[in-house]
Amino acid sequence: MRTILHVLTAPADDLVAGLIQQQQTQAGAADFVVQVADLTTAEPPNYDALLDQIFAADSISVW
Repeated sequence: MRTILHVLTAPADDLVAGLIQQQQTQAGAADFVVQVADLTTAEPPNYDALLDQIFAADSISVW
């Protein structure tokens, strides 16, 4: 199964949030997984888990 990873380095604006939502609900969405790594939270990110997500993903977008 293909994986699309979105890495948020800033709070998601309307364009980014709309794009992620569209990818999650579009026809054929059962053929891939859309993951979001939000680095803007107050809790420090787990960089080991993030690296695993990056190397496992087929497509990565950094916002």
